[in-house]
Amino acid sequence: MKIPQRICQVVGVLDQRQSIPSEYEPIFEERIVLICNPLERLPRKATPRPKAEYKAHDLLKKARKIYLEVLERFPLVFVPFILAVSPASCQTWKASEMWRDLQGCKATPLSNNIYNYMERLAIDRGIHQTAVYKRIKQLLYPKAHPRPRTITETDECWTYNAASVDKVCKFLNERLYTTFDNSPKRLREKEENLWKTTHCIRMRFPWNNQQDAIVQLDMAFDCEIVQTLFPSAWDKFILVHGPIPLQDHAVGYPNSRQYDNASFTFHGAAVSRVSTILGSHIYQAIDESQLRKWETANFLVTTTDCITLHISRSQPHGCTLCLRVGSSHAVFMATRLYSFSG
Repeated sequence: MKIPQRICQVVGVLDQRQSIPSEYEPIFEERIVLICNPLERLPRKATPRPKAEYKAHDLLKKARKIYLEVLERFPLVFVPFILAVSPASCQTWKASEMWRDLQGCKATPLSNNIYNYMERLAIDRGIHQTAVYKRIKQLLYPKAHPRPRTITETDECWTYNAASVDKVCKFLNERLYTTFDNSPKRLREKEENLWKTTHCIRMRFPWNNQQDAIVQLDMAFDCEIVQTLFPSAWDKFILVHGPIPLQDHAVGYPNSRQYDNASFTFHGAAVSRVSTILGSHIYQAIDESQLRKWETANFLVTTTDCITLHISRSQPHGCTLCLRVGSSHAVFMATRLYSFSG
């Protein structure tokens, strides 16, 4: 029987039994201990070791590496894999074939019976405190922590408006400040001679706790910023709606009676682009937020909902960038944006 078929057979057995069958227990114990305990170098001896001893040691090292790779890439298949694939079989299965074949293996989450057995075994063998065993539990039995909320999404919060334009200029990087200064709302403020203060950057803080704060920044539409921060969403937007014509950006801010307030909303910003577009201090503020910590704990590493962008459907397509930031960094931002002294 080929290896993928053996794995699928074990998957079926585990689904049917909802436990580790007794005939598999010695194999499971041997391999889970191997995985959780890094292999040390063989100590020197007065007489040379046989080559077979070195070969056996190298075989176990390679098998452990493959078991750990399967854990990270296919956690649902991990237990069936270590039960079906011996260290010797790991040597003969090409990596490219292995990953392709494992993608076709369908496994369901493991039962609590298997978890309880694994816990007893880990304590008995002294591996329950190892980093690898904790990682195994984290991937095989992820805890369902609810997405953190913030009351700044309600009216139970402090709202800061009327930021100092000079402070905004010093706080934002040049690219971001340019989009702020050319936003439709800011252009209208200038027409009304509001040169020193602006309502185009706003902050909301919870009343009585350390939940996340919200920062809203009005911007002019900038195709490069949108495409860089939201590459996937932008591609889908272009596919459905087509590009936004450049000449539309210069259209004056519409009368409130003509403005329909409808907008396109972009979620899932690329984490790797945040520092480049928004600056390192804003990146740190986002990274400190409870929401970002929750995302990281739930393996949402490459994208984040701490940044959303609303693009007005009406010309001139003004934008509002919404940031969810940690409480301590939010206080720092507020003192820089709303302090008129110095």
